[in-house]
Amino acid sequence: MTQRRDQVGARLQRLRAARGLTQRALAEPRYTAAYVSAVEGGRRTPSADAVAHFAERLGVTPVDLTTGRSPAEVVRLHLRLVEADCAGPDDPAGAGAGYREVISVAAPLDAPVLVARARLGLAGLALRRGDTGEAAAQLDRAEELLTEAAPHVRAEATAVRAVLVGRGGDLRYATYLLASARDGLVRDGYPDPAALLTLHAELAVCHLQLDDEPAAAEAAARALALAVLAEPARVAGLHLAVAGSLLAGGRTAEAATAAEQARQAARQAMLDVQLASCHRARGRGRWAAGDVPGALADLTTAYDALRAAGQPGLAGDAAVELAEAYRVLGRPATADALVGEVLARGGEGPGAARAARVRGLLRADAGDRPGAERYLRAAVEGFRAAGRRRELAGTVLALADHLASAGRPDEALDLMREGLRAVERLGERPPSAVRPAT
Repeated sequence: MTQRRDQVGARLQRLRAARGLTQRALAEPRYTAAYVSAVEGGRRTPSADAVAHFAERLGVTPVDLTTGRSPAEVVRLHLRLVEADCAGPDDPAGAGAGYREVISVAAPLDAPVLVARARLGLAGLALRRGDTGEAAAQLDRAEELLTEAAPHVRAEATAVRAVLVGRGGDLRYATYLLASARDGLVRDGYPDPAALLTLHAELAVCHLQLDDEPAAAEAAARALALAVLAEPARVAGLHLAVAGSLLAGGRTAEAATAAEQARQAARQAMLDVQLASCHRARGRGRWAAGDVPGALADLTTAYDALRAAGQPGLAGDAAVELAEAYRVLGRPATADALVGEVLARGGEGPGAARAARVRGLLRADAGDRPGAERYLRAAVEGFRAAGRRRELAGTVLALADHLASAGRPDEALDLMREGLRAVERLGERPPSAVRPAT
């Protein structure tokens, strides 16, 4: 009781001084300056009526005065958090400053979820720049703050943990974390749409990296069904404007509702790269099922979104898949332009090998035998170096067919023998677990 009395007194004195009021001005007409002095000194506990009187004179609520936690201040920090979320992709420095401001101001307000979400934001920024150590440190502190939070709130940290685990090389465990969190929310009665959207989207990305196309397509379809906003960043901005106006008008509860709506929209906007990958996964699934228009729509959306998000590597993967579709549909010029973008960037790895394979097939279609052989051989070497066993085998077969059709059966047989030995030596290597920063 003494500690609470001292805290109320200190808070009363601080607010009074900030407003330039004397003890007498604060007390009158119902109380005396001596009474105010006793409260501020921790010698008296103010009655409920006195708290209400002082709060009215100071322009705060009784809750603000007795607990130090201002509902309006919490909403204001909520808005600052959403602003930082929205700024992240384009202004990471500004977003980081916003998150740190929220942590600093919210810490004494007994708002652990708010602080945890700001730390998750800092972890996300660290992951974007490849600083996994900083990301892990921020995530650890966020998880500690969320120990008593509801399951769908803790799932926000689980999604970040899964990304961090995947970056560390264990994609299968990352997938387990995401699937367990998803199943737990549904089983225990916490099927929060925003949380499920994040978990499904991250699952689709993991399954893509594991080359599990059916699972990737399923997770992608579920994520895209929950991504209901066509322009989430714009919607978040509109909700922020409404929340700010409501807060300025003293309508704190309504402002809090608008702030939460802004946060939900911002969460979808922050998943732009993951949702683009979901379109890619669903497009591949639709192509396998024979849905050509649907596949083209999804792959085009993925390609455009990944380019806009500044993800050239992932955009290149989508470009090659789109080129394969256009080749089958009899549009070789469009297909060649797409793979040309990937090959023009240079570099090595499976992405460049896939682009070389498609260009080799396009050259073969056009009757350019030397060009076809050159690109298919480059693809074989690329897949061999990258350890892509299945793609190496398929490309060796394509090159062998090309050589045989050119009247070079002995070379085709030699290639098949050498290719088979290379495939056997590789075994089934796990795919790379390091995905581009998102």
